[in-house]
Amino acid sequence: MYRIPLSHPARQSCNRGYNYAVAAPTKPTSDQHQHRHHAYAAEAAGLLIIAVILLILTVVRYWSYIHWSVR
Repeated sequence: MYRIPLSHPARQSCNRGYNYAVAAPTKPTSDQHQHRHHAYAAEAAGLLIIAVILLILTVVRYWSYIHWSVR
């Protein structure tokens, strides 16, 4: 099995760690309220609307197969 010598540049770059090139996370500099974009609310509302539409279509499709007397 071939091993890379310790003095090889490829081996030295591996010793720095997996995330050596990734910037460290920064802390917020002020105590201001963080603004959340309205797109997040719109996305959640859209997903809820799609879920309700799928539920309605499923109930309409299988309405005749539902046994309403079984409770």
